[in-house]
Formats: sequence, structure tokens, C-alpha cells
Amino acid sequence: MSKELEEEKKIHLSNLDEFLASTILEAEEAPIKLAVHKNGDQGYISTVLLSAKEDIEEGGIDFDLSSCECAGLDSMEISYFLKKPVFTSSAYEFFDFLFVFLDSFECLVGFTGNGWKIKILKTEEI
Repeated sequence: MSKELEEEKKIHLSNLDEFLASTILEAEEAPIKLAVHKNGDQGYISTVLLSAKEDIEEGGIDFDLSSCECAGLDSMEISYFLKKPVFTSSAYEFFDFLFVFLDSFECLVGFTGNGWKIKILKTEEI
């Protein structure tokens, strides 16, 4: 990607999986790097595509099988999911979980096999 910073795009969180898929296809590179932040209280977020100069390492945590997904948010610390690869079948569910604790973050996003691989790089807590 030749641009260092793209324009900000506002999307509804429920459209996140489709947005990420189309962004990865358009970027013709994976993973993509995004700056993401809440945009009001109605489920909207703003994203900015950044230049990705890093990759997501092998291994990681399966969000779909984690105790927070199975037993509720109270059983897991947000720090468990930061700065390490997280696998999930729904980026929407993972980002929705993150926004309970965070106002904004930077992340790498890729797609492997049948799920998303996401690594949270930087955060700004609420």
C-alpha cells in the first residue's frame, strides 16, 4: 500500500465483517492495519487504514472458545486479548467485546481458513 494514511470511514459495527473482507480484498495485502474508534453511542465506529509493516505471528487465542465468550464478560480481563493473535469467526463479536473496555485501538486484521485473525497493537481505555 503506497499511502501512509487513508481517509476515515464510518461504519456500523454490525457491518464490520463485510467491511473488513472488502478492505482486505481492495488492499491486496494481509494483514491490514487499522486505527479504530467509537463514533457515538449508536454502534458506529470510525476506521482508518494504516500502512501495515508487520505480520501476525503464528499461534494465538481462540476468542470463540474463551471463557469470556462462554461464561460472560466478568470472567475475563481485557489484557488477555491484547498484543497477541486472536482467532474468531466473528470480528463483529470480538470488536463489540473490545468496545466494552476500550474507546479506540490499532490492530492488524487478516483472514485465515474460516476465521479472522486479529492482533490488538495499541489501546486507549475508556
